[in-house]
Formats: sequence, structure tokens, C-alpha cells
Amino acid sequence: MDRKRDPVRGPRKLEVVDIKSRQITITWEPFGYNVTRCHRYNLTVHYRYQTGGQEQVREEVSWDTDNSHPQHTIINLSPYTNVSVKLVLMNPEGRKESQEIVVQTDEDVPSAVPLESIQGSTFEEKIFLQWREPVQTYGVITLYEIIYKAVSSFDPEIDLSNQSGRVLKHGNETHYLFFGLYPGTTYSFTIRASTAKGYGPPITSQFTTKISAPSMPPYELETPLNQTDSTVTVMLKPAQSRGAPVRYGGAVEALQD
Repeated sequence: MDRKRDPVRGPRKLEVVDIKSRQITITWEPFGYNVTRCHRYNLTVHYRYQTGGQEQVREEVSWDTDNSHPQHTIINLSPYTNVSVKLVLMNPEGRKESQEIVVQTDEDVPSAVPLESIQGSTFEEKIFLQWREPVQTYGVITLYEIIYKAVSSFDPEIDLSNQSGRVLKHGNETHYLFFGLYPGTTYSFTIRASTAKGYGPPITSQFTTKISAPSMPPYELETPLNQTDSTVTVMLKPAQSRGAPVRYGGAVEALQD
């Protein structure tokens, strides 16, 4: 006859034997009838953690109770999160708990930098770029990578082949001043954040530098190419474009002798 009594004690030597970013594996000292004091019993794994500012409480039944090296894997956890775990041994007459342990899941790659956080202050030859860290960092942000490239210009004759590059910023820096850019040119900026586990997904935004006035060459007092009683022909020196096609105009002023 199975005399039903409370378990003698809770499970002992609860330990974590494997930690990943989204799961942990625990083990404990095996026990038998001398502990359960009943052939009808179950063992549940209770765990809790914070996510999104709210505490999540879960429990799972462990079926690995007859193994000489019992273990249980908790899955679908959040990376880089503290998880409190304990075991509860129950029979029809009562329950006993193990000691609670706290373990932190491993880091993972972060989520993307929020697109709406990417802001660009544009000038003629500079763009000041700012952004915020990912909503889900899943660890410590160590680096930001920014790849930039000129994609188009208001001036169709400008050569954009040398207007690209890669910038790395420390995890605590979320801004950078790009200089030496072309006026009137649209640049794409692709940003991604990194933890010790690697880079997260990239996000791209575009900004356009302001158009600048063209640069005019110096003119000296020069002899006209041709002159009649009613016309004067002069040579115009080419102006340097500053972000848009150059259009030329002139003004004639009659001087009184």
C-alpha cells in the first residue's frame, strides 16, 4: 500500500549546465521514493523574467525524473535577460520547492536601429547624422557601422564614384559628422548595430546636401573678341558647378563718356 505523505524535501543541487541566448538547460540531483514518499508525483519547473517592462511567469512539467542525470531545457527566452528558476516537487499530499537560482541568458545580435530615429542635418558639404540604439539591444552594443554612398545629384555631370565609405562608431556614440560631401547630392546611409554576437539587421535612410552657388573664376580687364557699334563679344570662363547645372546670364551697362 502506498502511504501518501508530503515529499521529504525539495530537489537539491539545482544548477545551470548550458546557457544560450534564448534557452537554458538545468540539472539537479536525482531522487527516488525516499524523497517523493509517493509513486504518484510530478516535478515542475517554475521560472520568471522581465520582458517589455512586465514580469512573465511560466511553469513546465519535467518528465526527466527517472534519469540518473536529469535535466530540462527552457526555451523561447529573451536574450540577455535574468531568469529566476526553481523546481517544485508535488504529490497528492503536498509540495516542496528547491532553492531558486538566477541566471542570465546569453547575448544575441540586436534588432535594427529605429528608422524614425535617424535624423540628418544637411549643409552644402556636410551632413550631421544622429540615431538611437535598437529597441531590443539583446546585449551590450559595442559598435555601429555606417556605410554611406552618393546615389544621385542635381548636377548630372558630377562624378559620384569616389563618394562612398564606411565608418565605425563606439556603442556609446550615436552621431557622426560627414564632411567633404558634394553639394546638391543625395546620400544613402545604412546603419547597423553590433553586440559581441555580431551585427543586427541594417536600416537605410537618405539625405540630400544643400545646393551651393557656383564658383566664378576671376575676370580681368580684357579685350573683347569682337566689337561693333552695337555689339560686343566677350569670352565667358566656365564656372565651377556646386550641386546643380550652371546657367549663365549677363548684364550690359552703358557708360557715359
